[in-house]
Amino acid sequence: MSIRIEYLKEPKLQFGQYFEHQDTKTGLSEYGPFGKNIPGLHPSEIKIGFIGTRETISGAKEWIEECGAEIESENSKVIKAKIKEAENLPKLFGQGIFEDQHIHEPIVRLYKILNRDFIGFSKKSEFESCFQVNDRWDRTIRPDEINKTLGIQDKQRRIWELVDLFDSHIKSLAETSPAPDIIVLALTPEIVDDAYTAQITGNFHLNFRRAIKAKAMRWGVPIQLIQRSTILGTKPKGRKTPLQEKATRAWNFCTALYYKAEGIPWCPVTVEKDTCFIGVDFYVAQGGHENLTMRTSVAQAFDYLGQGLVLRGDPFEWNSDANGKSPHMSREGASRLVSATLKEYVNVRGTPPKRVVVHKSSRFWGSDHGEFNELDGFIEGIESVFPGCDYDLVTLIRSRIRLFREGQYPPARGSYFCIEDEAHFLYTMGFVPYLETFPGSYIPEPWQILERYGSSAPKDLFREVLELTKMNVNNCSFADGTPITLSFSQKIGEIMKHVSDEDTVQTSYRFYM
Repeated sequence: MSIRIEYLKEPKLQFGQYFEHQDTKTGLSEYGPFGKNIPGLHPSEIKIGFIGTRETISGAKEWIEECGAEIESENSKVIKAKIKEAENLPKLFGQGIFEDQHIHEPIVRLYKILNRDFIGFSKKSEFESCFQVNDRWDRTIRPDEINKTLGIQDKQRRIWELVDLFDSHIKSLAETSPAPDIIVLALTPEIVDDAYTAQITGNFHLNFRRAIKAKAMRWGVPIQLIQRSTILGTKPKGRKTPLQEKATRAWNFCTALYYKAEGIPWCPVTVEKDTCFIGVDFYVAQGGHENLTMRTSVAQAFDYLGQGLVLRGDPFEWNSDANGKSPHMSREGASRLVSATLKEYVNVRGTPPKRVVVHKSSRFWGSDHGEFNELDGFIEGIESVFPGCDYDLVTLIRSRIRLFREGQYPPARGSYFCIEDEAHFLYTMGFVPYLETFPGSYIPEPWQILERYGSSAPKDLFREVLELTKMNVNNCSFADGTPITLSFSQKIGEIMKHVSDEDTVQTSYRFYM
């Protein structure tokens, strides 16, 4: 068995003044967001509306104000220095630094590489943007209104009543002139504890966050949910993972709101500008009976700026007992979905793509599967809009095959290996040389190209995957483990579950963040 291992260089991103760097926080700290380079892609002022109780709105405004100033990172490393090690430390003016003292306590060193200090979201910082708040954009809900809703016995009805309560205030703010750019929903702890999720069927859960995002799309203003735990830094009840420290929360919060206000935080360097990336996933629709469950496909197209377009395909019936757990589209459905996606891409960009890349986490069924010949459907859909357009259809799955290396860290992010020149794998999470550590808490799994149709080499496809893991503007981390094509098509499907056929479907991905 032959195994070949290579290291794919960490992709760089572009920021203000076209400065290039591999780390998002470093790039933003040094030169600010990429949007400053291009007129119309940089909001210098972002109007924020608020909905909540007087107490939660006050807390949210305090958090907004705090984000306007620098926030020091709380990350630190504890170094345990032994007395023998101290004897070998350098001398100062001929005298040993620790000559007259014994080291009983460990030395605490600030460690800022993994998480930089937050620079402050203001016009004085490199962001060159600020949040605007005004009492005219506040909509106050009385605590007794919320308590009355939370007192409804049926949890499903309780959540929908709460959705309607907030939706009515979102409508009021959206119809205010001038309307805010973003509406913050400042939730009470009771809402989070008692009206967040309810199981409807075995595989369908009603979720307040997803339902209100779905319902509020018709008003045309993105919303941002904020909990008291985010403001105070306290761990919410029932949460297993620790809450991020304050500087990290500020980086993520401000970057996401900047994008929701139609700014571009960063863009990739090597991704071809005329390439359209499409992620396809499936979700269980609310309807269904016996073994037949209605499922609808979700497509999300990304261009080189990371601007996403969201579309949903036609509903179709899927018999998991007869056809398997993984759903597949019909030839006609796949063709209509990809052609509609490309037409919308041209409508937004103004120019057609020269290449189309489709990412999916399941195989592309072909002619041997009868009516579910989605492979030919995808190709037909692409060629019906742009004859002769290059394409790559790629199935990406997590693999249980592992590489092991010496030392305490997993393989480096960007480790590419192939077995017998047939099976191809890539680590998108792992040891990051720039950070000098592994920024994770679990053993990473590599991605595998299970299937591919097109002319690109597997290594080149993985280079794109590596770059797409740095395009999640919903946080400011060094990189995600999953390319944005797959991660957000899945998250969009979770919101689409709550969108009825009569509801408005926004095509901009900032409404789904």
